[in-house]
Amino acid sequence: MPRIIQKQSDLQEAATHVKYEIDMLVYCAAYVGGWHASPQSLPDEGGKNMALESFLLHYRNLRAFLCPSIQTLTNDDIIASDFLGASIAKDLGDCNKLGVDKRRLDGMLSHLTYRRGTYITGGDQSWNVAGMLVTLFFELENFIAGSLPQAMKPWFPPVTFFAEQRMRFTALSPLPAKSSTMTPP
Repeated sequence: MPRIIQKQSDLQEAATHVKYEIDMLVYCAAYVGGWHASPQSLPDEGGKNMALESFLLHYRNLRAFLCPSIQTLTNDDIIASDFLGASIAKDLGDCNKLGVDKRRLDGMLSHLTYRRGTYITGGDQSWNVAGMLVTLFFELENFIAGSLPQAMKPWFPPVTFFAEQRMRFTALSPLPAKSSTMTPP
């Protein structure tokens, strides 16, 4: 389906929503820390569970922004290729990296599924929050630094922000940031 070419003013407003997703992702990741499991956690960790679920929602929104091919797409969705004036949706992030846990994420977060229990009993309920953030921020930095027109760059966080946050959260991720399914140490 062809995309509607957006006006500059609409894109600038859309960028504020993307920035909000980025800000909330960082806030939630800082609250959760490097790893967290849900729902298999202690009852007094409700705040961390809430922050994890919020992190995963913002992660999924930003993943869809960079990789619209791995989600259902409508003309109302804000995607990265809109900022390039593309009339066809185009992935501007690495779908192989960002889509590693798509099925598990969708099965544990978006709605109630029967496979949710399979992940939990199989010990696959932990999320490498720091690793996911580092991977996503690398892709966002590549989009902003490499693809985004110069006039639109001020609408987004500077690339130095992403580099600083990647360094900050790499310290919380004891393993390489390639998959959130990695078992914590």
